[in-house]
Amino acid sequence: MTATPSSSPLGRGRRFSVPLLFKEGLGVVIVLLFFIPVGAWAISPELLEVYYERPDLQQSFQGRTYQGIIGTPAGFLVDLEDWAMQYGWQEDERLVDFAPAVTPIRAQYGMLPVPDVTADHFIILDDASGAILAEQGSDRLWPIASLTKLVTVHTALNHGLDVGGAGSVLEKDDVGGAKLYVEDGTTFTMRDLLYATLVGSANNAANAVARETGYETDEFIDSMNELADTLNLRQTVFADPTGIEVSNISTAREVAYFTRMILEDETIRKMTGTSSIHIEALNDEEYVRDIDNTNWLLYDPAYDDVYVTAGKTGFLYESGWNLMVQMHPMGEEEERGVFIVLFGADSRQESFDDAHELAWWAWNEFDWDRE
Repeated sequence: MTATPSSSPLGRGRRFSVPLLFKEGLGVVIVLLFFIPVGAWAISPELLEVYYERPDLQQSFQGRTYQGIIGTPAGFLVDLEDWAMQYGWQEDERLVDFAPAVTPIRAQYGMLPVPDVTADHFIILDDASGAILAEQGSDRLWPIASLTKLVTVHTALNHGLDVGGAGSVLEKDDVGGAKLYVEDGTTFTMRDLLYATLVGSANNAANAVARETGYETDEFIDSMNELADTLNLRQTVFADPTGIEVSNISTAREVAYFTRMILEDETIRKMTGTSSIHIEALNDEEYVRDIDNTNWLLYDPAYDDVYVTAGKTGFLYESGWNLMVQMHPMGEEEERGVFIVLFGADSRQESFDDAHELAWWAWNEFDWDRE
């Protein structure tokens, strides 16, 4: 089985086709020139010029927002710029500025099958360029569980949350699931609450962080959904700050899109890559705790051949075990970094095993020489 560069779903205006490489029987797609950009930016005059010259683009992308139109052959794309980054730069010399960074190339004689993992859906990216190296069901809707907390912290920081301040955990913040076992009104530094949210995945800490912004819960959730709207994520919906609601939904592809953007914030990236934290209550001298990260890839000796720079776990009975992780081989530079999102692994342990196996498949199957 060999991989070939993907070509435009618009077929240069002649016909629609999505030439992806399917692994027989598993529905796994291996894609070489398929990119998830880190963020959105203004439509360039050159791209607009191409858009208005091509009826096929006008039929596939809305004229005001330039979002991909669901139900068209290009409906899997986020927007017109997503098309330009993936395909347009190859078709029109005016779009050369959209050409991606150098990406890994599948080894000429690469024949290793994508691992048969327990996760229902996954996506593997080259972290440097956003190139999708392989995916399985990455556009299927799924409850994202505590991966939601990445957006909660991002939204709180964007609302000017004082990281150097303090905040209280109230009884009403407790919605079940993972939590800090504290009395009503226990106060922590805001930094400890943020770490408890991302490292320990404490639901009451996440609700406290959202509340301490001064916004009502509904207003805060609206802000979370505004992020999805800003990024043209049409299948991502947030229902609460913790992820405990099954109606927090997205796709592996869209989660990869917004989490790569969020992890550009060094504060969040550092927190999600922290193995354990030590927290102390400010108004209860007896409350002193060490909290291990829910992401075992950071410290389990079974995974000492990888270096994790960021990650977040999530679990609901309805979702199975979800995971987002950014990592590279231990002892090597980040040039071989991969970014993996997976949904629905059979157990916590298997979610980490799945990610570990998918990462090593990518490192072994692709040529990472970027010269």
